[in-house]
Amino acid sequence: MLAPVRPAVLLVDDDLTLLSVLSRRVSRAGYDVRTAPSGPAALKQLEGGWPALMVVDLMMPGMDGFELCRRVKQLADLPIIVLSAVDASEAKVSALEMYAEDYVTKPFDPDELVARIQRVLRRASIGSPQISLDGGDVEVDLATRRLSTPSGSHQLTPTEARLLQVLAASVDRVIPTVELLDRVWTDADGADPSYLWVTVRRLRRKLEADPDRPRYLITERGIGYRLSSGTTVTPRA
Repeated sequence: MLAPVRPAVLLVDDDLTLLSVLSRRVSRAGYDVRTAPSGPAALKQLEGGWPALMVVDLMMPGMDGFELCRRVKQLADLPIIVLSAVDASEAKVSALEMYAEDYVTKPFDPDELVARIQRVLRRASIGSPQISLDGGDVEVDLATRRLSTPSGSHQLTPTEARLLQVLAASVDRVIPTVELLDRVWTDADGADPSYLWVTVRRLRRKLEADPDRPRYLITERGIGYRLSSGTTVTPRA
């Protein structure tokens, strides 16, 4: 009998001691671990095959983690967890909005990283539906993170796609702000309403004909947000 295929995880960090510790722990959790001490080395690793997930340190000399994530996302929608010794809200928002599924602040317990890897991969494996709003005027493909409106097609960030996925699961129902923060930023420490406000503002620019007078992504003041179906909504597996 063939041995089961182990999901590959690429760990990228210029701290070689930490890289060794994480490599052993993630490997014990059942993953095929690959390592790279820099951004260029990580890109070289990817030439030999794509992992199921990548863990990237943001603060690396030369090519930093933001630049590495940007280049990777240009090639494929690979799930990414970012690491940083800087616990700055602005850095978290930028990383989570543009590139990453999760953010881990150093120092951290390697067991915590393993748990987050498991959750991100589990979430990524769930089939994402396509959704039509307002009789097909708006088409959302959460699998490829593409949003199509009469004005054109837009690429969604990972966070925007997660927010739409949560809202689309309960179309025309108000989702409280606290619940959205918990479900969209499940594994991000210290998530606060400003994360949600920024994401909603950016998403409206792509979704709405007039972002200042939203038709689909509606604010219910003092409660939360709801995704309006317009006239109809058709989820498709």
